[in-house]
Amino acid sequence: MNPVINQNLNQNPTGGSFWDQFSHIPGTVESRIPTFDKSLDAYFDRNFSAIIEEWDLVTDSDLHKLETRLATVSNEISGLYAGKMNIEGRAKKLDGMISSLEKSL
Repeated sequence: MNPVINQNLNQNPTGGSFWDQFSHIPGTVESRIPTFDKSLDAYFDRNFSAIIEEWDLVTDSDLHKLETRLATVSNEISGLYAGKMNIEGRAKKLDGMISSLEKSL
C-alpha cells in the first residue's frame, strides 16, 4: 500500500493525534511530574541545618572563623619565635658572663 500525502498544507500531518495534545498543556510537563531529584531537593531544603549539624559539615562562616584563628595563631607563633631568639641571646650572654666569673676565681 502506498502512503497517502495530504494536500492540505494547513492541516497537521498527524491529524490531531494523541501527540498533538501535548502542545496544548499549560506549563511544562516537568513541573507536573514528581521526580526523585525534586523530592530530594525538598528534603534538603527542609532539613539542611540539621544535616549540617548532624554530619558536622563545615560552613562558609566556619571557614572564615578558622581563617581568622589561623592568622591569629600564626602571629602569636611569630611573636613567640622572636621571644625565643631574644631569650637564647640573653642566655648566651649570661653563659659568657658566668664563664668569665669562673675564670676570674
